[in-house]
Amino acid sequence: MQTFTAPISGDYKLEVWGAASGCKMGDGNLLSHVYGKGGYSYGYYSMNANQVIYVSVGGKGDDGQFQSRNKGGWNGGGDGEWDHNDDESMAGGGGCTSIQASLIEDGQLLNYEFVKNIDVLIVAGGAGSIHSPIEYGYGGGETGCITTHTRGTYVDQQATQNSGYAFGLGQTVTGISNNCDVGAGGGGWYGGYTIIPTQSDVGVCGGGGSGHIGTMLTNGTTIAGNQTFPKPKGGTETGHSGDGYAIISWILPSL
Repeated sequence: MQTFTAPISGDYKLEVWGAASGCKMGDGNLLSHVYGKGGYSYGYYSMNANQVIYVSVGGKGDDGQFQSRNKGGWNGGGDGEWDHNDDESMAGGGGCTSIQASLIEDGQLLNYEFVKNIDVLIVAGGAGSIHSPIEYGYGGGETGCITTHTRGTYVDQQATQNSGYAFGLGQTVTGISNNCDVGAGGGGWYGGYTIIPTQSDVGVCGGGGSGHIGTMLTNGTTIAGNQTFPKPKGGTETGHSGDGYAIISWILPSL
């Protein structure tokens, strides 16, 4: 968690990028192209000189490791899990990036559930972890990516503006059946889900967390990680890779 103190009164552009999931381990090899991507949000916020806001940058989920539980990224990423059969292991989900008007505990978004409509300024959703290179798991947008699965009868679920696995927290993988590749949920305004299989040999992509623009901001939008948006350091990207990011820019004394 970091702080930003406004040097002068005026309008500031807040930009946040959600973190990616870690990469899957498949057949004992780390698959560097198999991961979910974070989303992007921006909006404009009026601040007084010396006003402080609190920036919680999401962490990338841990990569899949042999016979290991793999931690989700800071700020809400759910934990991934190995397949309990051989040498495949699903990564942790990505954490969201959020900015708040006050500091509660360590600044993670999940601490703000009861003041979310007055303290949370902006959120970019983190990605769920995935089992295949198809563009699943992405975070961000008003709804994060829906969960997907390869076989069986399961209900796919999605984080939205009003519901998800939990406020600020993606779902952790627990109690999986033998030889299942099960992705974790990403952090977000509402965190993404996973699917807990009841049979063997199921592949699951965890859902991404949703992004959010608080009512305190103007001219804001949230964009999902399967769309093109600005990179933090210039240019564009389709979904955000690696750790989350935040930029706060002074615009004008007033818009």
